[in-house]
Amino acid sequence: MNATQPGPIVSAEWLAEHLGDSDLRLVHVSTDRKAYDQGHVPGAIFVDLHVDLAKAGVRPETGAVKRTYLVPNREEVSESLARWGVAPGDRIVFYDDAGQGRHAIRGYWLLRLYGFPAERLHVLDGGLKVWQADGRETTADATEPARVEATEPLHERDDSLIATAEQVLAWSREASPPGGPTRLLDVRRIDEFLGGDVMAARGGRIAGSRQRLFADFVAPDGRLRPAAEAVAILEGSGVNPGELRATYCQGGVRAALVWFVLHELAGLTEVRNYAESWEEWGNRPDLPVEK
Repeated sequence: MNATQPGPIVSAEWLAEHLGDSDLRLVHVSTDRKAYDQGHVPGAIFVDLHVDLAKAGVRPETGAVKRTYLVPNREEVSESLARWGVAPGDRIVFYDDAGQGRHAIRGYWLLRLYGFPAERLHVLDGGLKVWQADGRETTADATEPARVEATEPLHERDDSLIATAEQVLAWSREASPPGGPTRLLDVRRIDEFLGGDVMAARGGRIAGSRQRLFADFVAPDGRLRPAAEAVAILEGSGVNPGELRATYCQGGVRAALVWFVLHELAGLTEVRNYAESWEEWGNRPDLPVEK
């Protein structure tokens, strides 16, 4: 962020100064409307993670398994923007009440995936937790957006930001031999990684992946760690930052947070979010699992 143009992440100070901007659209992302109703940043609209940013359903490759983190298509994202009242030229700031920013960053990543202008897309560092810790005003009064017809034009998805299972399988094979490059970063809890906590038909991990908890990329106060610290975390995990190709978790939400820190803040542009993550991998019998 510089004096005239905010970057991917904005501070509470910046947001407080720009709350009155006519082109600002402030989006409170949560899985629980009650949290929004108890208090949110003035002017923020409520967006349910599991309505607009992750879809429930099934996919042929995983059969009859009910999925909850499917990536919305371009038409669905365009419809969401219309309901949010986002007109061409508007600036969007996402934040959440989860305390670590992963829900907000899912929204940021999704819009980046479909070509929403990066210079007008931002995440509030630390979210509602930091906003409140600074003693800033919140309100229980809901903001109901006025639907717009002329939504921001979106594009076909940017495949440089999302990894497919086939790409991940190829990277896994590259990483599996002793001394091979580290291509995949598993950001789930250690018990998920080891296969003890089974959240799909099979538990375990993708062969060749390293594990580092997503929360390690978040500072104790809820703000994201700076780029230099993120790179040091990778190196401390035995990962050469230049080798990494994808992050994954259960449904591509925690993985999006680490993607954001590495890709958007640290400039590791080869890193993608394997958004289908373990919800796909663990439910596909044709993909190998390591324990």
